[in-house]
Amino acid sequence: MAGTGVLPFVRGIDLSGNDFSGGLFPKCVREMAVLRWLKLNHTNLDKLPEELSSLKNLEHLQMTHNALSSVHGELSDLPCLRSVVVRNNQIKTSGIPTDIFDMQDLNIIDFNRNALKETPPNLDHATGAIVLNLSHNNLESIPNQLLVHMCDLLYLDLSGNKLTMLPPQIRRLTNLQAY
Repeated sequence: MAGTGVLPFVRGIDLSGNDFSGGLFPKCVREMAVLRWLKLNHTNLDKLPEELSSLKNLEHLQMTHNALSSVHGELSDLPCLRSVVVRNNQIKTSGIPTDIFDMQDLNIIDFNRNALKETPPNLDHATGAIVLNLSHNNLESIPNQLLVHMCDLLYLDLSGNKLTMLPPQIRRLTNLQAY
């Protein structure tokens, strides 16, 4: 495919099910200049491929069922990112860069089934979020300030944690359709 010259025009690609362990991620992904969505599910990734930083138009990134413990690095270089779905990994709170929540267009945040013991710092900056899934982690509490500015949330999933109460600010989420 690299010899055909189509890579710069690829808008979406699903590379799920490939074994990218040991840094075997395809270098040609860098050439996909207009890539909008990328699926890397079940690929044995244990860190973010550095090639992601070249995908300046990427809007939707899905990396589920891998061995990621951190998503530091390349995510912050993706100015168009709208959704981050990293379910079923081993991501800890310290493995999430705080600046990704300052991205204006980020509206789907899914860290379901990871190793979060507390909500990521600056998560409350994701004021445009409409989906927030932190289910099946090890959260014991939700900070009161978290939900104050996340008024656009339509979907909030906090199930499967160790929560004993919810912050009173949850009543401000008048657009919620499920939680």
